[in-house]
Amino acid sequence: MLWDTVNHLAMGQTIGRALAHAKDTYGENDIIWYTEQGGRRPHAAAAYLVLYGDENARLNVPENFSLEERAEAAEDMLADVLERVGELSSDTSHYATCLRTLQQLRGAQYQLADLLLPDAPVRDMFDAVWLSGAWTADEEIAAANYMAADSIPVEHKALLLSAATLAAMRFFDVAKYRLLLDNALVLETKLRVRALTGLVFVHIVHASRLAMYPEVEARLKLMSDLPSFVSELELLQTQMFLSLETKRIEKSLQNEIIPQMMKRMKDLRIDKSLGIDDIKERLDEADFNPEWNDDGTPSKLSEYMKEFVALQQRGADMYMGSFKVLKQRFPFFNIACNWFWPFTMQHPELPAGLEKNKLVKLMINNAGLCDSDKYSFCLMALQMPLDAGSDKAAKMQESLADIDLPAPMERDAAERYKDELRSYVQGFYRFCNLYIHREAFVNPFQRNLFIADYSPFDNIMNDEELLVRMADFVFKDKSYDLARSLYERVPVGARTNGLLQRLGYCYEQVADFVRARALYEQANVLKPQSDWTLRHLAVCNRNAGDYEEALSCYNDLADMQPEDAALALRQAECLIYLQRYDEAFKYLFKANYLAPQSGNSERALAWCSLLTGKYEQAEKYYTKVLANQPTPTDFLNAGHAAWLGGNLPLAVTRYKRALPHDNALHFLDDDKAMLLKAGLSEADLAMMTDLVAN
Repeated sequence: MLWDTVNHLAMGQTIGRALAHAKDTYGENDIIWYTEQGGRRPHAAAAYLVLYGDENARLNVPENFSLEERAEAAEDMLADVLERVGELSSDTSHYATCLRTLQQLRGAQYQLADLLLPDAPVRDMFDAVWLSGAWTADEEIAAANYMAADSIPVEHKALLLSAATLAAMRFFDVAKYRLLLDNALVLETKLRVRALTGLVFVHIVHASRLAMYPEVEARLKLMSDLPSFVSELELLQTQMFLSLETKRIEKSLQNEIIPQMMKRMKDLRIDKSLGIDDIKERLDEADFNPEWNDDGTPSKLSEYMKEFVALQQRGADMYMGSFKVLKQRFPFFNIACNWFWPFTMQHPELPAGLEKNKLVKLMINNAGLCDSDKYSFCLMALQMPLDAGSDKAAKMQESLADIDLPAPMERDAAERYKDELRSYVQGFYRFCNLYIHREAFVNPFQRNLFIADYSPFDNIMNDEELLVRMADFVFKDKSYDLARSLYERVPVGARTNGLLQRLGYCYEQVADFVRARALYEQANVLKPQSDWTLRHLAVCNRNAGDYEEALSCYNDLADMQPEDAALALRQAECLIYLQRYDEAFKYLFKANYLAPQSGNSERALAWCSLLTGKYEQAEKYYTKVLANQPTPTDFLNAGHAAWLGGNLPLAVTRYKRALPHDNALHFLDDDKAMLLKAGLSEADLAMMTDLVAN
């Protein structure tokens, strides 16, 4: 009976007529009887259409849709209805729990339109909207009037847009999408940001459903004629891409940056319970200069900090980990509405007079926090009362009294929009990942976030320059898989040398050296003899086992930089793999002459001497290597040199130094072929294994 209903909906009949035909054909007992007997899903859910639905409603699809497309649309519509009824009939669903709570407050038969009035409690309005099903025409008009009313605060209008976004992602409703469209070009920045973000999120989740509404696509195409709309779409795209880096940034902060700073910069007092505030500003205060190692390369700390500051300046989320615990700690964040409430000191759950707290004002105005993090900080500040007579209180009050708080910086409209967008997307990301009942909502950040993959945005954002900008953006954030997929969309004939280099690098990072090599070769054709390209081409050839080609690259590089010791070592390495040992020695001696203090050339000379049976020479170099911060591998290879040179006791000693924590039964396996070729037998290897193991 249900599928007969679907088929007749697809043919354009109303729900009432479609159901009448199904009942006449199959009888009522398929739905009505089952429901009367107390049956539950799926039949009871399907009965919702009969018992509570609008019998005059019909499927809204373009006239040019085929019968198959109409049937698919009908199935989607019924699936939404059944899923929502299923949610409402569940005893454990957060969705149903919230609806029952709202019904207790407003009455079982409350009307959404009654909550879209100026005097209605804003939290009830928010809950009623995100819990609502498909809007009727009257409800859509009420929502539009709410947004247009001068008497409604901007904060409340913003909450309506966020609630409509959550609802439309959960259960598709074109009326809510139209509300977001209507406000995507308004002058008020807060509303424009939320409307644009909302319509993109809903589009990502329900692109196939929106294809049934050509008027929606037509409106988007008209809006795309405005350069400002396309520009704001691009800004939203970059912020969405940055959200993908949040977990990596959080991990980097906790495991790398903060420990390094605590270790090396004790003058920067970082409160680990909160995290860090504006690191760039704190570094400037401490007159921090990059730390350099003796060999002239940046230290890990300076590299981490350079990346951190660059990410912060581009709008990346640096505070997710810092405020995560606070959001789990305060009941304030158990309420969905509070996650989307634009920050204001006049929030009903914040005490009066908070705006007089200088510490709070300092953080709120200058730390670059998103709105929900600002609420976190305010709530934390409220729980740090200082006894009026304590020394700590006196010192705190004295230090704050001397602070002349800077006035909020004057920013132009573009900067205000960027800040608002950053704050909203970061706050939305936190809600989707930290809210206690987040499973009740759709998480758009788990979908494909590339807007141009969805119609009609594929036509709106089809500019090659825009595509490259997006790819470069995520490439800088080390999102190499995403960057690769974006670079590959650029037509082959439009790929520049730089693009080919970056695309090759993306493949190199996932160890696909064959593809990376092909791209580097193309880049080398467009711009021959590029130092960077040749080095990476050589690396890929080496990793692919093509040492002849790798040597050719290093030879070209050495022609341009004849005094580079590292290049001479690489040339020797390739020659060793090619078993051209006499030529390898030439480059090894050159490297040792150019950089005698590095130790790398002596290590390579020792190994090459060992391979060629020059055991006395190998022993000479290994003696030097072992005197200069030797590695376990150095002791292992030096043990080979001693053994093949006839010094068995020294060999055993060195082998034991090489394997203090490892299984000694297999320590010779990797070099077995070399040792056998040098004249040792299987029995010799077994004997040495016993000597070292015991």
